[in-house]
Amino acid sequence: MLHILTKKENIQALYCNELPINTTHDVLLLTQESVYAGILDHKDHALILSFKQCYLLQEDVEARGVKSLIDDKIQLVNYDFFVSLTQDHSPIVTW
Repeated sequence: MLHILTKKENIQALYCNELPINTTHDVLLLTQESVYAGILDHKDHALILSFKQCYLLQEDVEARGVKSLIDDKIQLVNYDFFVSLTQDHSPIVTW
């Protein structure tokens, strides 16, 4: 399953186990304001690292001017990779 998170509130819902996500099997793609969790000292950073597959949308990271702050353990992906994720995973849920 592909989970696309767009808001920081949704990351908090993950932390509280309010979203049905399996950290081992599901794929997490952070977009829009949720990309801030990729910053090394962000309060939600450890949570997203618990996912076996976690990606940040590069265009959103660059638009917010935080690329140099992003942990290098997290892969930045472009829109082409985003499309590939949607083709490879089903179902897809946007939170």
